[in-house]
Amino acid sequence: MKSKKIKTIMVTALTGCMLLSVTVAASANGVSGYETYKSAAKNIAVTSNGTLSTSFEVKDNGNTNISGTNVEKLEGANNSSSTKIKIGDVTKETETSRIDGKTIVKDGENYSSRTNNDKMKNDKIEKKFDASSSKAKLGEMVLDTLVGDVKNQFVVDGDTISVNLEGAQIPELAKLAISAAAEEGNSKKDNKDESGKDGLKEALKSIPNLKNIDVKSLSMTAKVNGSTLTENDFKIVITGDDESGVSHEIEVSVNNTISDVNSTKADSIDTTGKQVQAIQNKENNRKH
Repeated sequence: MKSKKIKTIMVTALTGCMLLSVTVAASANGVSGYETYKSAAKNIAVTSNGTLSTSFEVKDNGNTNISGTNVEKLEGANNSSSTKIKIGDVTKETETSRIDGKTIVKDGENYSSRTNNDKMKNDKIEKKFDASSSKAKLGEMVLDTLVGDVKNQFVVDGDTISVNLEGAQIPELAKLAISAAAEEGNSKKDNKDESGKDGLKEALKSIPNLKNIDVKSLSMTAKVNGSTLTENDFKIVITGDDESGVSHEIEVSVNNTISDVNSTKADSIDTTGKQVQAIQNKENNRKH
């Protein structure tokens, strides 16, 4: 896909921020709040049926540079997603549907299809998160160890867990992770191999590469309904200088909603009357 690198940049930055939220949220006020959040987050991580709706916005010195939405629907082996990204005046919309072993991608007005082979299906099953695995348990132990002194900054109010950290209150590990995510975004944005014929590549060039990155503030709010995480919103503000020495304050806001757990139906893409390009799997190409 032409937008692969663009999506990678956004996923890298947003995933880095979301992982930080999980890391810091582990320090929820009191054992009860911590365990409730952690259990709810684990339940979402292992679910095979649910809808995750995400909206995000990136502001540079108060001006919105990047915004978008994503809706992902999981239904066992079937899943679908709908993504809309706006960078400056350029908007990109992509839909993906994986139903009964066949993947359909709608990229603007272009359609493509691919049939998943058994190896791809097995690989997906093997990569599925297992809360009882050694890796998961090790990650949980590390998470518990990293709670640190910020635990008293969290407030638990009914089904809501929230925190607001500024400056020195933010753990150094969190600062390093956010800086690394930003630097990774810079590196991928400048990748010369990106085709970017749909306009996003050019639009992305207007986003400054920053150095001397520092984390100004980090805030997170999560809502838990019983044992289910239903909302997880966060905001991160970083500062840095561009290549000309101009100071920038970047604000990243992400709003997540988890719904229809165990009742989600993946969407299919109607290709009736459309020209669909068939794409071979890489595994099949290697056999020829």
